[in-house]
Amino acid sequence: MLHSHQDEDLPMKRKPAYVVCLLTFFAVVPSFVTAAHYDVYLLAGQSNMDGRGDASKLTDQQRQPSDQTIIFYRNLPKSSDGWQPLAPGFSIAPGYKGEVPSSTFGPELGFAKEMLRAEPERKLALIKGSKGGSSLRRDWNPGVQGDPKTQGQRYRDFIETIGMATKQLSERGDQYAIRGLLWHQGESDSKLQSGVYETLLLQFVDRLRQDIGVADLPVVVGEVFDNGKRDEVRAAIRAVGTRGAGFGLVTSEGTSTWDEGTHFDAASQWLLGQRYAAAMLKIRTSDSNP
Repeated sequence: MLHSHQDEDLPMKRKPAYVVCLLTFFAVVPSFVTAAHYDVYLLAGQSNMDGRGDASKLTDQQRQPSDQTIIFYRNLPKSSDGWQPLAPGFSIAPGYKGEVPSSTFGPELGFAKEMLRAEPERKLALIKGSKGGSSLRRDWNPGVQGDPKTQGQRYRDFIETIGMATKQLSERGDQYAIRGLLWHQGESDSKLQSGVYETLLLQFVDRLRQDIGVADLPVVVGEVFDNGKRDEVRAAIRAVGTRGAGFGLVTSEGTSTWDEGTHFDAASQWLLGQRYAAAMLKIRTSDSNP
């Protein structure tokens, strides 16, 4: 149509409308050119996933926002207000009254850095829904599918958060694929028998896979810190993380805490993030998942 003889023979007074159409066309093109494809990773759990690492302990390079990673963080009533460039501060410590970003961080920083070091051509989108003090048996309980009244508040929030985040990606014109789940939780359930926690965690994983429509979603679980009183839950986490294809384990070996044996310090949070990346990459390699 742009090259038809009819268009070339239009009277001069008709030309402006034709020019406007061309300008409109070319104005729309950049939105398609700049659209990105993101590998989406889900981050869920309690305080050590939310992160209590002191951001002031990071180096300038570690603190630098990523131009290849975005994050959608929601820890109600606080949130990142949509997608934001990944940087420290997507974490809400108890008693924190300010806005996001805060002065703390979780494993997402080391995770993204290590993933991009291994695969520098990728773009990452992290959906983080975490809450300090939350339990798997109650707060993250997936309940009955399709019946929110039977589900824990954190599980409902997380499913809602994933829906909001992916919808925004689509509305931006971006493409995405949900590539995996990072889970770090267990301190609030440390009194459960290992078999009980293992069953609950597998039920959570199965339901999440169903609810987001990714049946083979890779899952990496992280050990809680060994303070001598968490043997049962640590055993359950190891059992899930080493159960076979599609699962990975992050150990807490060699880590340290800034308090009395619960919350990982800044260096350990960064290390755990790197271990999450290594475990996820191993799953991807073994599954030949591009």
